[in-house]
Amino acid sequence: MPLIAKNINMEYPGAIVFKDLNLEIADQQMIAVKTEVLDGGTTLLKGLAGMLDDIVGEVHLDSMDLLHMNAAQRAMTVGYVHEEQGLVSLYDCYQNIALPLQFHTMISDELVETRIFDLCEQFSVDRKLLSEYPHALNDVQTRMMNLLRALVIRPKLLLIDELEGGMSEEILEATIHSIRGKQEENSMIVIITTAHDFLLSEADRSYQIENKSLLEYL
Repeated sequence: MPLIAKNINMEYPGAIVFKDLNLEIADQQMIAVKTEVLDGGTTLLKGLAGMLDDIVGEVHLDSMDLLHMNAAQRAMTVGYVHEEQGLVSLYDCYQNIALPLQFHTMISDELVETRIFDLCEQFSVDRKLLSEYPHALNDVQTRMMNLLRALVIRPKLLLIDELEGGMSEEILEATIHSIRGKQEENSMIVIITTAHDFLLSEADRSYQIENKSLLEYL
């Protein structure tokens, strides 16, 4: 189930961010994109997922058209991990993680709980945090909750925006190891933007943003 992007153009008023971008990613691969501040990394992720308007080109995940699927289909196909924020402030962490399943599926509350508790165990997240509200979390805890919410749907495509912020080397390595484990359990492509050498080296392929396109990062 490869991801194939063809002739992608992304732009904001007065500024072209990506031009004639082509990318093919094999099933169960992890791709890292080296990014700098405001260089288009977040735009790339959201554009590939069909989360932005006026994207020209094609993005297909197997037979699925990511640029033209409806919001419900996207919510159950693409897991997006925000660099910061991303959680609904009125809900505690458990409710935030459960939200996509409760809103878009008929999965029982018992099965939702099982999925969430299993993810907590796999990613070494203390269950006590599930009753906390977003404002009480630090940066790393916020990223982990965003990651669990993205993974609870068992996505076909996982997009991670700057996971490493504030994480120790030990936590970062353990988190990537656990993501690899989820890839083995459920077929999933991972694309992560990062400035961290460890993530760039751990990926199956690494790219850098240059001249409004992606070039292999060596």
